[in-house]
Amino acid sequence: MINRLLLVRKELLNELDSLTDKELNMKPSEEKWSVSQVVRHLIFIDEAILPALKKAVQKESERVAEKNLDFVIDRSIKIKSPLPEPSTEFISKEELLKVVNHARTSLLEFINEIIDGTIIEDKSMIHPLFGAMSIKQMIEFVGLHEKRHIEQIKEIKQIILNR
Repeated sequence: MINRLLLVRKELLNELDSLTDKELNMKPSEEKWSVSQVVRHLIFIDEAILPALKKAVQKESERVAEKNLDFVIDRSIKIKSPLPEPSTEFISKEELLKVVNHARTSLLEFINEIIDGTIIEDKSMIHPLFGAMSIKQMIEFVGLHEKRHIEQIKEIKQIILNR
């Protein structure tokens, strides 16, 4: 599970590697996010899920049925995020990478502490859109969600780099 999160993060960082600060902050259109906004959204997820996971591990909950999460990476299925729109304020790649790495490191450290299979499969928490999920599936969701947004970043790069 941790390895999957590390691999998907490596893929994200590879997508960001070739971008300049300007390209990172360039919106492909008025209604679409820039790459930096997508990354800020991913940072927000890591930062928001960490306290939620900590709380879920400590509270009483019941085992819930596994959900099919395949839809998460299907970009043809549009899902409106309940989160606020990420900032459009200019950010350097160096600063963005520092924040994204810090957020993921904190999350991975906690996941590593709780990786005991009974806890993460037997305990559940509420996802704001998809309802009750096991802690294990919530962690899997983080990786799938990031994979979905890597595909979005690829689409954005295609547009901004071909201008």
